Amino acid sequence: MKYVKEYGMLLLKFLGFLMGGSVVLSLFYYLLLPSKVTNIFMFSYMTIVFFVFGYARGKKIENRGFIEGLKIGFLFLILLLFFNLIIYQTEFKIIRIIYYMVLVFASVVGATIGINRKKE
Repeated sequence: MKYVKEYGMLLLKFLGFLMGGSVVLSLFYYLLLPSKVTNIFMFSYMTIVFFVFGYARGKKIENRGFIEGLKIGFLFLILLLFFNLIIYQTEFKIIRIIYYMVLVFASVVGATIGINRKKE
């Protein structure tokens, strides 16, 4: 039950950051910025969010930051896949696989750095 509550809170925080970032980036889009610029901002934002959540999780665990980063990355990835494939009904392309792999990699790197930067 401890893990359900812990990961549930992480998912809620992630959803909050996801919605907040979407609002800000929607404002960029409506300020007549080109869609390529908005897409680059969205990619950068998502990569930073995955990294930060991996880093924060890495600071809380005792060992195996790589595994914890994979867990967090895939948990968030399942949520993103749900939104993209089920709700928005977007098709699945090879570029999306690369995008999702980069996001999971950012989470793994964040957790690994977080566990190595932990104060003892």
